[in-house]
Amino acid sequence: MWDWLNHLTNGVLSLGYVGVYLALLVEGLGLPFPGDAVMGLYGVAAAEGLFHPLGVGIVGTLGYLNGALIGYGLARLFGSPWLNRLEHWALFNRSSMMRTTRMMDRYGPLLLIPGRFLPGIRSVSSYAAGLMGMALGRFLLYTGMGVVLWVALWLSLGYWFGEHLQVVLRWMQSSMGYIALLMGLTALAAWGVTRFKERSQ
Repeated sequence: MWDWLNHLTNGVLSLGYVGVYLALLVEGLGLPFPGDAVMGLYGVAAAEGLFHPLGVGIVGTLGYLNGALIGYGLARLFGSPWLNRLEHWALFNRSSMMRTTRMMDRYGPLLLIPGRFLPGIRSVSSYAAGLMGMALGRFLLYTGMGVVLWVALWLSLGYWFGEHLQVVLRWMQSSMGYIALLMGLTALAAWGVTRFKERSQ
């Protein structure tokens, strides 16, 4: 796996910042792609001076957001028939979609923040939001927060722990549910504090 991933990343890195954008655009679309591992390797490249970490972060965030926005827009515009076609092409998992929709019914747009860290949910959350008719402003706000945190996390891990990236990836992937839960609780707490302040005024 790592040889294949290194070949893929080296090819993308050769495109410069355009490669960063395209890789994260694919990740944002929810297509089968090892975005976390690739972003970690971008962090390694930034640590070696091939990229500026802030530049990678900004370009990666824009790419991811654009991909997510495209998925949201297509789902909102064309609805279930179009998503059924994606399922036929094995680019869409209906069980993940149903689970994400149920969770979004329960937690609302807040799910879009920790959902970026949950395999299965992050690939369909933009489509679920579009299919449910979530307001564009809310989608961009909460997806943007999740994307910034996701990009910053993997970029930082690659930048600071590049020599041990394989170990970090295995640990993070096994612990991601707990991390996402913590982030979700943090987001809920922040929302609660904001609502309390608004009512107190």
